[in-house]
Amino acid sequence: VGGSRATASGRVGGREDPSAATTLRPNQGLAALENRASASGAPLGGGPETLEQQVQALKQSLERERSEVEALSKQLQELFMRNTCEDYLHKLERRLQVIENKEVDTIHWRVLDIEKVRSSCAKGEYVASPSFSACGLDGFSFHLYPRGDDFAEEGYCSLYFHVPPDTTVSRTLFIGRKQHGPLEADSLKNCGVSEMCVLSNEIDKETGSVIVGVEGLRVLKSPHVVETRTKISLQAAPRPAKQKKRSSSSSLGRGGLDAEDDEDEDEDEDREGEDEEESGR
Repeated sequence: VGGSRATASGRVGGREDPSAATTLRPNQGLAALENRASASGAPLGGGPETLEQQVQALKQSLERERSEVEALSKQLQELFMRNTCEDYLHKLERRLQVIENKEVDTIHWRVLDIEKVRSSCAKGEYVASPSFSACGLDGFSFHLYPRGDDFAEEGYCSLYFHVPPDTTVSRTLFIGRKQHGPLEADSLKNCGVSEMCVLSNEIDKETGSVIVGVEGLRVLKSPHVVETRTKISLQAAPRPAKQKKRSSSSSLGRGGLDAEDDEDEDEDEDREGEDEEESGR
């Protein structure tokens, strides 16, 4: 009436009707619901059987999720334990190296294929040595600038010697035959030489390498030096040792009893011999 009646196309008064999808005849709506139910495989109306199936599916899904979480948790725990053990072993190994290298005062670092290394480095770039221990300290290293640092003249190489924090040492640096020192040095003062030498003059022509190092290294001050013990004091009170009781079931106890039995048998034999001698008389 007045153009407001719903048409087959779902338009009301020339515009879209939001409720057009639900304005179906009763038979058509029932058929659509039956088609949806048959397509989804669930009975129409969502009865108790459908709810029970859904609950069972959810329980199975939760069990799978729980199993995956437990497996991941176990893997993470194993990784954590492995990393912890590896870290502890690494620290223990470093500690042993510090103790073994307590008397070391000369370190040589051979840089192989130095010409190739120099060609791959620009001015201001360096190559670092492995960290090492000496004089009862850990954390020393070299930084070699094959083309020099930012302050070096063209053609010169630079060498820096890094020491542990809060540490003062006496050292003599060298590259090949060129030396610098001895000087007191720490992490800021005399930590390196900007114009150490002309690198090409110190290269070993036979091996194509150069030896970088420090000699006469002595620790003047550091709170991290490992100490060597020369005396140990035991404070635990000694416990009195308890005497073990003989037991007939033990092998030692049986051995003792057997020895005593043998002595008794010897005494009996001696007595029998004396009786025989008296009877003979």
